[in-house]
Amino acid sequence: MSRRSLLMVSGAVGFGMVAASFRPAVAQAAAGAVDEQTSRFLAFSRFATGHANLDPLVGRGLLAALQAQNAGFAAQLAALAKTVADTAPADVEALELALRGTPLHDTLLLIVRGWYSGVIEDGTQARVYAFENALMYQPARDVVVIPTYAHNGPNYWVAEPAPVEQMPNF
Repeated sequence: MSRRSLLMVSGAVGFGMVAASFRPAVAQAAAGAVDEQTSRFLAFSRFATGHANLDPLVGRGLLAALQAQNAGFAAQLAALAKTVADTAPADVEALELALRGTPLHDTLLLIVRGWYSGVIEDGTQARVYAFENALMYQPARDVVVIPTYAHNGPNYWVAEPAPVEQMPNF
């Protein structure tokens, strides 16, 4: 076996081992699998926003950003969920009223803000976690175009174009 063949075989085996190690993570991400922590965040977010159909990928991104921004976010989320379980407020407005003046109040508002606006930071360097799926656009989505420079709205190119009823004559 020549050195060139040995090098090529070794490289292929090494690449195969590295690619195989990423396969479960890629498959899990592609399937949209949700871990336990994201599930808890989504469950609380459903109560906090009043929306049952929240996008798990947006939730995963918001959760990661909130945890990166605040090291104690997981404990605050657990405390919020415990407060909801213990007091059983009628809705998020009742919870917000009960939490006024406590540190958990700001956490609650930050979660709601993230889902409705799609961002959690202020300023020009703020990262967008949800644009088209931000909850603030959903109530009027059928009649109001989401603000964008794209002519037909964000991601308009992924939708199937409307069929032409009558071919134009040139």
